[in-house]
Amino acid sequence: MPTLAAVAALVALLGAPWVASAQQSTDQLAQKLAELRTEVEELSAQLSDAKTETHNTMRSLARQKADLQVELDREKVRLAKLRSSLDKRKEKIQEQSAEGDDLAPIFAAATKQLRGYVETSMPFRRDDRLAAIAKIEEQQKQGVLTYQRALSRLWSFVEDEFRMTRENAMYRQAIVLDGEEMLADVVRVGMVMLFFKTSDEQHGYVVKRDGKYSYVTVSSPEDKRRIESLFDNYKKQIRVGYMPVPFQALPPRSK
Repeated sequence: MPTLAAVAALVALLGAPWVASAQQSTDQLAQKLAELRTEVEELSAQLSDAKTETHNTMRSLARQKADLQVELDREKVRLAKLRSSLDKRKEKIQEQSAEGDDLAPIFAAATKQLRGYVETSMPFRRDDRLAAIAKIEEQQKQGVLTYQRALSRLWSFVEDEFRMTRENAMYRQAIVLDGEEMLADVVRVGMVMLFFKTSDEQHGYVVKRDGKYSYVTVSSPEDKRRIESLFDNYKKQIRVGYMPVPFQALPPRSK
């Protein structure tokens, strides 16, 4: 018959694997719990950072909104002052206009004459020049300019026209070639000659026939070379010296 000690030894021997397995499961659960706790702490930190970033962004947006509101209020005040100043100026102009009504026929005749001159002059930025006259007329009509000041503006326009007759320069403008409008580089020689060069390497000049100006292209290599050389000189800021041009582009001699 087995003794009590033998029975105890047998029980201990049989229970040892179960105890070891239970201990191993407990350790795994503890490790998993630690990992989950770490992950929760990381997520909590990320959430805290996101809340802080969102809060800072909202504060920054609030400051920007306040700054924009201040700038808007400042602009409103400035606009109100400008409107007030414009109203006062209109009132003053209207008072002066009553005294200058006798200049109305002179102003009308001057604008008509200048418009006729521009429309029949060399086609150099003609639309811009006509728009400048129209703007003066419109400002006078709206009461922004008195007849005296409007006539003064017209005289400044005339001085600009005189200045163009003495100057040579290179510009870029729209031209009409074979019925098609296109951008081109142009060299203006006073108000007597105008040469052009398109992006597709067409070269030519402006000629007046039957009282009207038109754009004419050149076909000979020599004429193209001369016009190309003229543009090269102007790009190099060379304005003085002998510069041969196509003979046909020269203005006719006065009889």
